[in-house]
Amino acid sequence: MKSTRKIGLASHLKRSILAGVVLGAIGGTTASAQELRYAVGLPESSYNYDNAVFFSEELARTSDVDVKVYALSLLGLNEIPGGIRDGLADFGFSLFPYFPAEFSELNLPASLSWLASTGSEAKWPGPAMLGASMEYVMLNCPDCLKQLEGFNTVFLSGGVAVDYGLVCNKPVETIEDIAGKKVRTGAADVSRFVEYFGGTQVSLSGNEIYDALNTGNVDCSTVPPETLTGLRLMEVADFYSHLLPGNMFSGIGIANMNRDTWKGMTDEQRRAVLNAAAKTSASSWVTVKNLNASSLKTFKDAGKTVFNTSAEDRAKIGEFAKQDTAVVRNQFVDQYGIDGVDEKIALISELIEKWKGLTNQIDEMDVDAFANLYIDEVHSKVDVSSYGID
Repeated sequence: MKSTRKIGLASHLKRSILAGVVLGAIGGTTASAQELRYAVGLPESSYNYDNAVFFSEELARTSDVDVKVYALSLLGLNEIPGGIRDGLADFGFSLFPYFPAEFSELNLPASLSWLASTGSEAKWPGPAMLGASMEYVMLNCPDCLKQLEGFNTVFLSGGVAVDYGLVCNKPVETIEDIAGKKVRTGAADVSRFVEYFGGTQVSLSGNEIYDALNTGNVDCSTVPPETLTGLRLMEVADFYSHLLPGNMFSGIGIANMNRDTWKGMTDEQRRAVLNAAAKTSASSWVTVKNLNASSLKTFKDAGKTVFNTSAEDRAKIGEFAKQDTAVVRNQFVDQYGIDGVDEKIALISELIEKWKGLTNQIDEMDVDAFANLYIDEVHSKVDVSSYGID
């Protein structure tokens, strides 16, 4: 296995020029004949880069598929879906909410993430939402797969960034403090939350948060705590507040894959790729949970302020979440024209409850335990001879 921390411009240009040749060759051979490319779109300091390396190492351990990981040198976050489609990358870390219309079907479950943290008890809301999303997309949503096919893409596994809050250059201690603030958001549900409580949502990619906070173009950004150190946001912000419904971002494709590359693999290689993707999803969640805790400690040790959520504000968050299902329903009908929204929301809600029960049975933050659950309940049920091919 070959992974990379950084590549030079000459190497990048060479790979871009050869991309068509590589993909043309792989269509008639197996993946072992090629070194495949994984685009992360975030700096090497991001845990998502480490997750991609984990994926490549897992594939090297379990198969003959060789994957080389690129941080920012191949594609940026906003370029990854198009880059996968066009064959500039074989795998890519994709954030579906950045493309609300293009991936409207996949953004429907992402817009219901708060259901994992409200209602019946969930010991592990992140893994529950992750399992429900993957089962929905891979086994129950042909419309999701059709949208992905339009981008020449195969969905392998999901991801969740958990414990979301607000990193701010002004104090936001309570929900009332959101009023009048400009808040960078990356997903529709959080955008609605900000506007519901009187703030103004600003849509920016993850690559733009640092500069926006530094220049004052935004007052806050919705992020998990790990970005305080991973994206160095603590350099430009002094306050962190836990004020978000559902506290997660679930519209993630951990390792979306170029459809032509997938077709060029053997069934055994496809199975190995799926299993490695499932394990990477579990590993990613465990990693971010640990990083969130350590980053918050570093932030506080630097003399900066962390605001916890009061019982009063938790009640307000619950009130928002309760009324938001109708808003989601109307948005996806009126704005995106999705068919069968009511049935789809009912199914997603049912799957979230199912996965609360399944994940509640796991006692520790154990990568293998969650990965095996995902493989048993979802990935093993995918027919690798037809999925992403027919």
